[in-house]
Amino acid sequence: MLGGMFRHFRSLRQLERDHGFIFTLLEEAENERMHLIVCMSFFEAGPATRAAVQLAQVALTPFLCGLYLVRPQLLHRFVGYLEETAVHTYTNIVTTALTPGTRLHTAWEGVPAPEVAREYWRMPEDASWVDCLKRMLADESHHRDVNHALASMPAARLFGSDNPFVHEHQADYEAGVRRHTERLLRRALADNSIDQNKTRTNEPLAPSGIDQNKRAEEPLAPSAG
Repeated sequence: MLGGMFRHFRSLRQLERDHGFIFTLLEEAENERMHLIVCMSFFEAGPATRAAVQLAQVALTPFLCGLYLVRPQLLHRFVGYLEETAVHTYTNIVTTALTPGTRLHTAWEGVPAPEVAREYWRMPEDASWVDCLKRMLADESHHRDVNHALASMPAARLFGSDNPFVHEHQADYEAGVRRHTERLLRRALADNSIDQNKTRTNEPLAPSGIDQNKRAEEPLAPSAG
């Protein structure tokens, strides 16, 4: 979120394109927020958890802002290492939850995924809570790779070249258009709205080739003058 905000204001100040980096950073922030919302729909957030979140925002925001002002690559490297820690944590949790005989396996076996998670990740109705954790693990792995890639880019490329991950956003957009089109088509077929809007007539919509040849051979009528 901070990286996207800084790049947004930089683009406005210098009146130049950002080359697609803002969208990647804001999408990552939105994804992390959805992780928290999904977890809070599964676990009850007590006063201690809420206080920890608020204190983390107050303490980390000035530090991360200063880090990005000094050198943006430092912030991306720092976030990349945080994501690596998250990947290890989620991997251990998923492995333990899938291992029979463990407490997590006993507690979470057969537990369905929250509705907000099924809608966000477009999961099937029979998805489980462990399936949600697998999706979070995949997201964190992607965030790790993106931030380490941005941290390894020189400043000239980080601010002067196209986002190397922009093709992913284009693919997501095209997939969303296809899903929307398929959904509208299924709805139209189910409602029989296509048949209702058909135009039925016994007259040909266009003359046949034979009729056109006959008309071309007919002599023109003399003019009145």
